[in-house]
Amino acid sequence: MFGYLRPESSELKVREHELYKSVYCGLCKSMGKDYGIITRLTLSYDCTLLAMFAISVKGECSHVKDGRCVVNPVKKCRFCSSEGEGFHFAGAVSVIMTYYKLLDTIADSGFFKRTAARILKAMFRHSYKRAEKAYPDIAASVKAALDRQFKAENDDSRIDSAADPTASLLSELCRSLSQDEAQKRILGTFGYFLGRWIYIMDAADDLEKDIKHDNFNPFRKNVSDDIEQTMNYCNDVLNMTVSQLVPAYDLLELNSYKEILDNVMYYGLSFQQKHCLFDKRKRKKCKNKEKDYFAYLSNGDKRS
Repeated sequence: MFGYLRPESSELKVREHELYKSVYCGLCKSMGKDYGIITRLTLSYDCTLLAMFAISVKGECSHVKDGRCVVNPVKKCRFCSSEGEGFHFAGAVSVIMTYYKLLDTIADSGFFKRTAARILKAMFRHSYKRAEKAYPDIAASVKAALDRQFKAENDDSRIDSAADPTASLLSELCRSLSQDEAQKRILGTFGYFLGRWIYIMDAADDLEKDIKHDNFNPFRKNVSDDIEQTMNYCNDVLNMTVSQLVPAYDLLELNSYKEILDNVMYYGLSFQQKHCLFDKRKRKKCKNKEKDYFAYLSNGDKRS
């Protein structure tokens, strides 16, 4: 996953911030126990949110205990643990998606990235097999979604078609968290627009890099000479997605972590849009005052 789903720390209370960190550390510990130490490298904010969401929707009991960080044993940490499937589910999603991302890198990248991906794939293979055995449906869904993604990108699809595989995958994963049909429909809608937001956010964030390296990006058709105008368009698309995501979220029955999940939905998403689409670009432009930072947007590669 991409790491965009995180709370806005300035809007969190101290106890909420500590609880969020305990879930992050708890997921790290759970992944190491389930799938091996190396899988801790795949830990992300997105999968932390997925673990919290799964625990909350399923109504699982969780508790926090003190311990020491595995990476830095000198550091004391608080670890959240759950008696249910939330951490195992999120860890499996992280491992499986990382493995297929490595396969995609091997297929599409240059020599050095491809070689590094092959080494990592060999290291992750055993962990992937364990995750696949524990959650075969997730592995099949991820593979099908990436196959659809590959076809959409080869067809030079527009935004809606390009975002659909990721959106449909998140919809399916969220639906699997409940057995109640009414709740499943709400979860499916929420997951779809959350997945769509993640894909579009990543595409907008990587736009200049994708143009520079001639990679597929659904926003390449919308590039103008003024990068801020282009980012405003990307921001509008993201805002329309959030306008459909939040009403579905408001209908969900959440049993725990609601304050933190509310923070992500109501503050975190908009903060990430502002940070990735505007703030980062302004800082880079300030560091390159003597250069046109976006010169390659006007080099004839621009599409209409």
